Amino acid sequence: MSHVSELRVQRFSNPAYLTRVADGEDVPAAGWAIRFDGDVFFDGVQVGHSGKYMFDRDRATPYAEISYEESDG
Repeated sequence: MSHVSELRVQRFSNPAYLTRVADGEDVPAAGWAIRFDGDVFFDGVQVGHSGKYMFDRDRATPYAEISYEESDG
């Protein structure tokens, strides 16, 4: 039986909390990271894939948002 991944969305107040990581580079131990291949990490652990990043400039307090498909298992 196939499992459809759930789309997750996380918001955080500091856009610097997200790092883009090239393939082969170490993932930071803290915060969010999106590797160029689309894998998504939080605090050094892969939590999903197909990551998308958005920065909302329309609010009084800007925030960053990351959306991704949850990793199976």
